[in-house]
Amino acid sequence: MDAIDREKIHRIKVWQEGGRAGPVKIDIEIHRRCNLFCYSCSRRDDPKFSWLNEFSKQIEMPKEKWLSIVDEAATLDVREWHIAGGAEPMYLADTTYPVMQRIKAHGMRGILTTNGTMWTEKQIRGLVEMGWDRIHFSIDGPNARIHDHLRGLKGAFDKTCSSIRFLNRCKGELGVEKPMLNMNSVLSIPNYRHLEEFVELGRELQVGYLFIEPLIVYSDTGGRLKLREKHLPELRQFVRKAQQLAQDYGIQSNFAAFDTYADDSNLQDDLVEYSSRMDVIVRRDAEEHKGKGGMGWACYDPWFHMSVKADGYVAHCDVANDSGDNIREKSLEQVWYGPYFEEHRNLFLRGGTKPYCAQCNASHTTQRRWLRKHMQEYEAEQSRPIFPEKSLAGRLARFVQVVR
Repeated sequence: MDAIDREKIHRIKVWQEGGRAGPVKIDIEIHRRCNLFCYSCSRRDDPKFSWLNEFSKQIEMPKEKWLSIVDEAATLDVREWHIAGGAEPMYLADTTYPVMQRIKAHGMRGILTTNGTMWTEKQIRGLVEMGWDRIHFSIDGPNARIHDHLRGLKGAFDKTCSSIRFLNRCKGELGVEKPMLNMNSVLSIPNYRHLEEFVELGRELQVGYLFIEPLIVYSDTGGRLKLREKHLPELRQFVRKAQQLAQDYGIQSNFAAFDTYADDSNLQDDLVEYSSRMDVIVRRDAEEHKGKGGMGWACYDPWFHMSVKADGYVAHCDVANDSGDNIREKSLEQVWYGPYFEEHRNLFLRGGTKPYCAQCNASHTTQRRWLRKHMQEYEAEQSRPIFPEKSLAGRLARFVQVVR
């Protein structure tokens, strides 16, 4: 359990015991512009899809506002940021880059998701020099043929791989390990037979983590790409082979065999089958823990997470479409402790869901399962006495260990 995850559990417990605590993590959507036309993208669910880049210019907040949001978040003890990848962050680098620098100036952890096609070498080198923590490159195919088809732009694969290679070169020259590299992929009919090739590509590009998420259907085009029940037996075989290969290469991944439970396995049968209907799984998991306090809450996001949209509206997660407060009009603190978040906390602690929970990512479900598992361990750890030994000799021996 890393420090961020431990802090999430800690703040849930503070709320559970009648206290109040600020958010641990903030996701931000600085704008809605992108240079790609991905078949699986949530942007295709927007009726303004064909002119979304131009529309984005009308709603975007200025750079100065984003910088002030980062400054205020530091006073609320926010620990982690994710600059989201629904759009391409570097499409508006003049805003995104200063925001990244301000996040690191406050000593907060930074994650960014990118398609990797719009970076300059100067920006990549600066990314390494500022000590950015993690960058997720979205790659939907292990070769140009599959990736460029799914991403809607010829040459996208080569450009992304080139950006990753230069990033690795800069890390080597400066002798640093950050930013850690993820390769993120959306599972679909065109690529599910190629999971071992994804691992081979990850090894070549020196990525630290391979992450695959079941496709969520946002459009008819995306619907034609989604795996069906008939694909699952074959998928299991490919996942097991890819998992073994990743282990052989020493690459971490969220691949996991289907007959074993793993904290970050997004490719279990129920998560693949119910993607786009994930509210069914959310309610079922909560019902299984009903009567066990916080274990039976449907979702934990409103207790440690907030998402700030390009137009300034704030929600408890990145798929929520019912945000009520706008950060242009209120402070982060007012929003966080305001009626919108209170409403959702009350709903989720009763095991309820919202209609948009159907589009919850599989990774959010695995995180909830992880939290339920580790909340029990955290409680046991917090109640464990410092000197559990009953004898004086045992207590003295333990004291010597602590001092050393």
